[in-house]
Amino acid sequence: MYNASYGTHESRTITVWGEGAVKASPDTVHIVMSVNSRGMELNEIQQENAKRMNNVINSLIALGIPKSSIQTIDYQIRPVYDYVNGEQIFKGYEVVNTIRITINDVSKTGELVDTAVTSGVNQIGSIQFTIQDQDEYYQKALTLALQDAETKMVTIGSSLKLPNRPIPLKIEEQHVSQPVAFRVTTMAEAGVTPIESGTITISANLKVKYQMV
Repeated sequence: MYNASYGTHESRTITVWGEGAVKASPDTVHIVMSVNSRGMELNEIQQENAKRMNNVINSLIALGIPKSSIQTIDYQIRPVYDYVNGEQIFKGYEVVNTIRITINDVSKTGELVDTAVTSGVNQIGSIQFTIQDQDEYYQKALTLALQDAETKMVTIGSSLKLPNRPIPLKIEEQHVSQPVAFRVTTMAEAGVTPIESGTITISANLKVKYQMV
């Protein structure tokens, strides 16, 4: 994609967009999971929920997950109602304790999930794979984006039979939201829930204005 502006010979410019992308394997996984308990007696379900969550945390620590990698991110107590013929009927209470686990060994993801569910977790909120040092890959993507812009400019210049190599006047980064990877396979192996990290694409876009001389 490009824009061309022609005035005098000195002010003639062409703007092109360069794109670059680098694929990388994730090195970090973030898992959000909850223990959800329901019942009529609030004190009882609070205690039951706390017991199950403690079992979950202890089982994760036994698996080799550092306690510092386990963080409580939400704790809710709310009444539960049902509606029959327009009438609100109290059905008890719900206690939800949510934690986030962050680990750097993505190969343990399936085992971690299975261990947590066996120990008491009954809701998996999300599983996200990321890269810790993403800037290194982004810089590579920027280089590719600039090369792409220059290649496009050379092609345009040749097509227009411009006599000299264009000079970049202005380079602007275009914001690109970097995705996280999430993929779960459908076939189980060796009794462990298969969760594949896949790859993450780090992209960079540049808007480059060239002066034609």
